[in-house]
Amino acid sequence: MHQVLASTALVLGVVSLAWGQLPCQPRRFPEGMVCMCDELWCDTLSPTVASPPGTVQIFESDRDNDKRFVRRLQDWNGTEDPIGQTWNIILQKQSLQQEILGIGGSFSDAAALTIGRLSPKLQRDVYTSFFADTGVEFALGRITISGSDFSTRSYSYDDVVEDIGLDSFSLVDEDISYKIPQLKLAREVAAQDVKWFGSSWAPPAWMKTNNASNGAGTLRDGPGSAIWESYSKYLVKFLDAYKENGVDLWGMTVQNEPMTGFAPDYPWNTCGFTAAMERDFVSQHLGPNLNAAGYDTSSNFSLMVLDHDRSYIQNWTDTILTDPVAAQYVAGVAVHWYGNDFVPVSIYEEIVARFNKFILSTEASMVFWEDPVGLGNWYLAETYMQDIASTTSHSVAGWVDWNLALNMSGGPTWAGVSERSAPIIVNDEGTEFYKTPMFYALGHWSKFVVPGSRRIATVPPHPGTSDFHFTAFLRPDGGVAIVACNMYMEPQVINLTDADRGNIKILVGPKSFNSYLYY
Repeated sequence: MHQVLASTALVLGVVSLAWGQLPCQPRRFPEGMVCMCDELWCDTLSPTVASPPGTVQIFESDRDNDKRFVRRLQDWNGTEDPIGQTWNIILQKQSLQQEILGIGGSFSDAAALTIGRLSPKLQRDVYTSFFADTGVEFALGRITISGSDFSTRSYSYDDVVEDIGLDSFSLVDEDISYKIPQLKLAREVAAQDVKWFGSSWAPPAWMKTNNASNGAGTLRDGPGSAIWESYSKYLVKFLDAYKENGVDLWGMTVQNEPMTGFAPDYPWNTCGFTAAMERDFVSQHLGPNLNAAGYDTSSNFSLMVLDHDRSYIQNWTDTILTDPVAAQYVAGVAVHWYGNDFVPVSIYEEIVARFNKFILSTEASMVFWEDPVGLGNWYLAETYMQDIASTTSHSVAGWVDWNLALNMSGGPTWAGVSERSAPIIVNDEGTEFYKTPMFYALGHWSKFVVPGSRRIATVPPHPGTSDFHFTAFLRPDGGVAIVACNMYMEPQVINLTDADRGNIKILVGPKSFNSYLYY
């Protein structure tokens, strides 16, 4: 079967290889098609190059024709007049909005352990696919600080009870044998400097009021206590330990999903913080200790607050960013995509305008009904496209997925109730992996909307609907990158005007993801 697929890929590669691109090996599952990588073959993308003068490069992936980054050229001011619902859009390149930090994914224990089951060659293929210029060029990576729900066990870096001085602090095998070597591999193949940041799910259980990593519990004893000081130094020790092992972090969130720590039966690692508690932890403990250790929060280290859902952002920013002592240590606000229907996305624009701090989306994940993975399901990818378009159109500076890769059951996870899908799924034998539609959805952003890009204002301000999205960016190299997502079953037409280039009408196929690049 592998030989047949490889032969087919070679035949299909006649056209795409002209651009230096190895095509997808299709593998079909009940929910749809994925691209399979094994020891013989793994699809690649071409490094980004400038468009020929007077043309737009169009890259398309779709559901019904199995396209994955199929490239074509179209001229400005041509005679094309495609048929479909037409969206008239004018770029206003003189009006640039937020700067983009990038797109990325997370190095959970589960992701690293799953990728670690692959051969060295396939591990390199995974990270080349995510980070290289022949891949989708991820620019951000979130690292779990000790255990999370996507670990195989509940643990911390210091489980010696009442070790206030942290004399027994040490990294574990998940770090030393899996995450750190894989982070180094990702850095080796990466097309750019990747910004790594850490997120903690829970402190050592003995530091919490309920003496457990999960369930309802907060840090013991309150602000100013030895426990609060010890936990802040625990987080600094994590940064030091990774640095000593060759991985420097760009930033950190204070606490993953802090409000879950008030749920009595919360099933996995957590620690409760109210906004006021997080303010006091940052201002009295974590901020000063980061700076004292050389992680300068005013220049080269980005500390982020919240790291939870949009519904909490007003309270968190009103409480923390209006406090001058706490605010001086805070670079940005981290948000998750869960339960966001209760608060309009426009609140992000209001927060950025008011506080001049960046907002970064730091976690998203999907589960497909009774089958958490839904291999090949296009809808899962559409939800990612939809959320990235919506949030970046409203001042969010970047978007980070949850687990980079998982197994065929959507794990491993010690909690047993949080299985999810992922951009890459590894088969049970560890002999091949599958790039899901979510991988390509993320790639339509990360490959072209590179760090340092600025969102371009448009007329109308937010073109499209909940099922059709259009977002434009000015890249630092002077190119214009546009991402369009058509969730309709019918083709759409973008009637685009750029005062420096003229006019172009682009057909956007049904159920498709599209990236456009021109100079």
